[in-house]
Amino acid sequence: MRENRTSGSVRGALGNRRSYRERQQREIRKMIRILFIMIIAVPSISFAASFDCQKATRDLDKTICSNQKLSKLDESMSSYYFKLKQTLDGESSNRLLKEQRSWLIKRTTECNSGDANCIIDLYKTRILELRKEHENLIPYTYSESSSIQGVTGSCRFNSEDVHSDTIVYAGGAYSGRKINFQIDQSGHQATQFEVIVNSPEKPVALILGAYEPSVWNIAWTQGTQISAVVATGYHRQAVAGLPRDTPIIISTYDNRGPCGYMYITEKNLRKINPFSNKVFGKDVALVHYASNGNLVFGDQINSNDKFFTSKDNPPELFFDKSAPLAGKAGLDDLVRKGLIRKATSQDSERWAQMKAEMHKEELPPVASGTSSAAFKPMRVHNGYVILKQIKIPSGLYGGNSATFFLKKGVPYPEGTLGHSTLYNFNTMSCSGTGCRRD
Repeated sequence: MRENRTSGSVRGALGNRRSYRERQQREIRKMIRILFIMIIAVPSISFAASFDCQKATRDLDKTICSNQKLSKLDESMSSYYFKLKQTLDGESSNRLLKEQRSWLIKRTTECNSGDANCIIDLYKTRILELRKEHENLIPYTYSESSSIQGVTGSCRFNSEDVHSDTIVYAGGAYSGRKINFQIDQSGHQATQFEVIVNSPEKPVALILGAYEPSVWNIAWTQGTQISAVVATGYHRQAVAGLPRDTPIIISTYDNRGPCGYMYITEKNLRKINPFSNKVFGKDVALVHYASNGNLVFGDQINSNDKFFTSKDNPPELFFDKSAPLAGKAGLDDLVRKGLIRKATSQDSERWAQMKAEMHKEELPPVASGTSSAAFKPMRVHNGYVILKQIKIPSGLYGGNSATFFLKKGVPYPEGTLGHSTLYNFNTMSCSGTGCRRD
């Protein structure tokens, strides 16, 4: 009897425990249903950048929350404020805090709480002030004369950098405006593009492309945000004028970049959208072909628009100061240093006489005139005599090409001839495009 009573007690206890667990599970399921209903019933919470719009009580805050453009400006303003604050020491940080508090009050003293346009103008001005401090912005002036960027990561920007409303523009040419410097080891004279972006309404991403080694000097109007840039081409490309923390990809043939390479010309038009989708995940909104190295993206520029650029990356940062100046400027510089001199007709005649002397055994007698005429250089364009060891300037193509006479005893120059010609008095041989072929 005792064993039966014991067994019955155990069964009763187990039954009570099962009943308790079942009640718990029912309660949990009930709570889940209640929470689900509450989630469906409560409207989604929207936020402006710096505060919870669900808790907005002031007229000013309600205006910000109800205006998408103003809400984004509030987000940008807050972001730049905290970015700048993190870079300042205690005293400067406190001063910035006081300035920000004064500006927050200014929104209601200078504008009606419901006047979104007035408040938008105030935000744009404040954002520019904060950007000028954080991004080292300085007034942009057109360049009359004119840390190496590389490739990091894959051929894609983060979604935080390029938003869904970002406009992608593409622009470039075979080359820009020639400058007197080299920026790589290609031996080609560098070119420079002046790029102005005017898009205060939406952020912009850029595809910039040129064949020749080029510096892209970028400026923008007040309120314009340049989210990301990819520069591509055959030779080296460099992006100047943007703040240091702007995402940039350089992808060229020379650096074997992750995006491959192209340059922006009419014959490459079909390649641009596939390239843009690979980098930005969207098509290009508009393509611009550069004119004399100038590009303008976005809205029409007005005469009273002010332009800004960052002093973090000026064009001069990319100039190879150790290399000789390029083109005619390089030749003039070598003359000033006494390394070369202008050639005369006597230099051509001396070359012809020495060549004739070398071949006198195979030449027939001439009744009148001289046999040396057969060896005279066909055309001496922009002629120079090389007096000492030099490096030939880059960019000696087309009208900038030259004819060199290498003085006997002087080492053969470094660098590439381009379209130039060199008569070597050491070997009595000719190199380059202007040599006789007979």
